[in-house]
Amino acid sequence: MIQQETIIQEKAFSSNWWEDTFLKGTETLTKTSVFKDCISKDETTLMREEIMSILRLLCELQTTQFGFRVYVEGKQLLKKEMQALFDTPPKIGESITEWSTRIFGDKKFGMIINRGEKLNNELAIRMAHKISPLLEQVGTPLLGVNFTIFIGNYGWTPLGIHTDAPGESVTHFHLGPGDKTMYTWNKEEYEELAGDKKYNNKDVEKFLPYANVHPFKEGDLYYMPSNEFHIGRSDELSIGLTLWLNNHQKKDLAKKLMNVVLDQYLEENEDTMSPDKNPLEDLSAAEQALALIKLPEDIKNLPFNEVMENVFKDYRYSLYSNSGYWTRPFPKEDETKYTLEDSFVLVKPFVMKYVETLDRKNIYIYVRGTKVVLNNHACIKTLIETINKGEVMTIKEAFAILDSEWDDNIGFYIINLLDTHNGIRKLS
Repeated sequence: MIQQETIIQEKAFSSNWWEDTFLKGTETLTKTSVFKDCISKDETTLMREEIMSILRLLCELQTTQFGFRVYVEGKQLLKKEMQALFDTPPKIGESITEWSTRIFGDKKFGMIINRGEKLNNELAIRMAHKISPLLEQVGTPLLGVNFTIFIGNYGWTPLGIHTDAPGESVTHFHLGPGDKTMYTWNKEEYEELAGDKKYNNKDVEKFLPYANVHPFKEGDLYYMPSNEFHIGRSDELSIGLTLWLNNHQKKDLAKKLMNVVLDQYLEENEDTMSPDKNPLEDLSAAEQALALIKLPEDIKNLPFNEVMENVFKDYRYSLYSNSGYWTRPFPKEDETKYTLEDSFVLVKPFVMKYVETLDRKNIYIYVRGTKVVLNNHACIKTLIETINKGEVMTIKEAFAILDSEWDDNIGFYIINLLDTHNGIRKLS
């Protein structure tokens, strides 16, 4: 085995650190690297608590919808076996060690949770603060940023030696308490050794003499570029938050944009189709389906390429309003009550975006990835720009920006929209 040197750092996540340490250490995101002591133990403890909140939420929802998978002694739990876990969620203040011992005893287990940025807003905010300076330097991936959480003491990753999807690179924030080791291989050498069995190869021991070894502990970061053959080993109980930059294949962006059209503009309809009795050259039967695509008035008569450019604009504004995260947070279930005496502030580092429709009748406001449609008034744009400065505002100050003839209820409606979608927060 080839032992890899680690890079020791003093302070992490500033713009200078990302540029001078992380990007240089990874040779601009092309080299696997470990960065030591980037997160304090106080913060890793807080982050583990935030992840325990995610586990409580998943148990409350009783869902595997967000890629929630659990393995015990190397075997994935079936749906009916998950019920026992859902029925015994972590208690408030219970650590991962205490909860997992209560659930699994001394059995080896592993958990994988996708879309972590959607499931805990405080953790999403914390991570956005860390990575925003990096995205300013390397650009926002066109398919966004997300994080996946790995929990357990499962030994070898159940997937075997593998590569991730094309264009995916990962930064692993190791939260402990136990250590972890990643093993990687030179691509050409491994493929020659493994032959047809190179993917999801569980005969790990055979290839260890040729592996590069990357050990890390609580508070360390591990970076790995795309297309790297790898496997992890977690003999000690630990939590890892893995942040993915999704520069997937070009066709994936094309599919994403088509899905935006379907999600936003396809009318819900359960009517069955009529048989097509028309001559072959008569294409009118297609109208049964095409009539269900309700494009906005300002773009519906544009050529296809221009329609898709506007769809991309819509998608991009949404992405950038959410600091690059590809999933938006859940809206607040209960409306925050504001009075004229209250104050609020922007939820940093997120910045709300807005754009006028082509016909200038409406304005789209993008709040943490959610698009809000309002009538186009200059005062609303001024309000958004003022909030985006990040300074504390009173409700009275906000209303003073809006049209003086408007009823206060209009102002409260706008403020509540921004609050419900996690763009601002009320100050107590």
